[in-house]
Amino acid sequence: MRRPFRRLAVISATIMLTGVSSVWAQDGLGFRGWGLRGGVTIDPDQVHAGIHIDAGQFAPRVRFQPSFEVGFGDDLIVGAINLDAFYTFHQESWKPYLGGGLGVALIDADRDGRGDDFNVEAGLNLIAGFLWGARDRYLLEMRAGVGDIPDFKVTAGISF
Repeated sequence: MRRPFRRLAVISATIMLTGVSSVWAQDGLGFRGWGLRGGVTIDPDQVHAGIHIDAGQFAPRVRFQPSFEVGFGDDLIVGAINLDAFYTFHQESWKPYLGGGLGVALIDADRDGRGDDFNVEAGLNLIAGFLWGARDRYLLEMRAGVGDIPDFKVTAGISF
């Protein structure tokens, strides 16, 4: 990973975690746990891995879950900051959900070694997935990007 990308990834993760910590004191919102996630991305064709934070609920069954992912492949490194909220439908053994949120992509396409091919793009994420297991421990989701962010992702995750 190149030095400017590393700096921006650390700064972005810090901003995301700082933003989440500011809502921890509000009713319904608060740190509930964290998790690991990974999957595949289409356009660009990549594999990605990252973390997510369960930051509580805005309203009954409406969860705030920001995440940070890094994708590799297609001669790119893409960092994604996702500020997502989703509505979970009540089911007993598994919970389907729909949601969306702001997505910011940090794209490093430096192929010539000069360090001048770095872009920051923004867009919206449309999300569908489901949770299952004790305390919604596992997730499987599909994410469509609208704007200059990755077009489609399939992600699996585990929460702690």
